[in-house]
Amino acid sequence: MSVPHPGGDPNANLYAQLKRDVLDRVPQITAVEFVPDDIEAKQLRAIFDPGRLAPSTGPDSPELTIKWCRQDPDDWFRINYTDPNTGFHAGWHQDEHHPGLGQAHFQYSTASTEDRWEITFEHETPSLILWEVIEELLEDVRPTYQYANEES
Repeated sequence: MSVPHPGGDPNANLYAQLKRDVLDRVPQITAVEFVPDDIEAKQLRAIFDPGRLAPSTGPDSPELTIKWCRQDPDDWFRINYTDPNTGFHAGWHQDEHHPGLGQAHFQYSTASTEDRWEITFEHETPSLILWEVIEELLEDVRPTYQYANEES
């Protein structure tokens, strides 16, 4: 299901920059793909090595998908992480889908719980926002929300 956005188009040059400047530098990511291809790039897909994540997950590879539209006054984007091993999903969205949550929001869901709340980003440039998201995903979101309800 696609959420409509107010305008702008995905930009293959921006995706190439995000791939080069961010995704290719994350050691937990083993592959980055332009979807559907590098000419028509409508989004990026980054594949994680489940054994390189802490805590590890597996055997299937989690994915991070990025859809970004440059526009004035604010970009529209959706960055989503999905782990097929656990059914965990986390998303950082700057879109019109939840107007009560402000310009940007974070959301997550597990088999037993889900939540969303307003967020703000420290940076404004796409590469730095993506770095922020990946750091938060690896250092806070996965350990705090993906495994919060598991028995010790």
